[in-house]
Formats: sequence, C-alpha cells, structure tokens
Amino acid sequence: MPSACPPVVEYSRAEQARVADELAALPGGTLIAEWLADYAVLRELARACE
Repeated sequence: MPSACPPVVEYSRAEQARVADELAALPGGTLIAEWLADYAVLRELARACE
C-alpha cells in the first residue's frame, strides 16, 4: 500500500546556499519569499508525516 505522505526532495548544501544567496538578492517584500516560507512549512509537515 502506498504511503499517504508525500516524498520530500533533498537538496544539497550547495543548492541550499545558492538559493539563500538568490533570495537575499531579491528586493524586500517579494512574493516569492513568502511562497518559499510556505514551502518550508509544507516540507516540515511532510517530514513529520513519515
């Protein structure tokens, strides 16, 4: 029976650092920053589901 928990994609430290740099370069108050924060919450919920 398949798991009801969604898979969590793993990102390398290099990828995480690049995304952090790109996010820091964006102007303050950008919508994508809010969306990434929501995505982080969903990733934590998916991890807890496992």
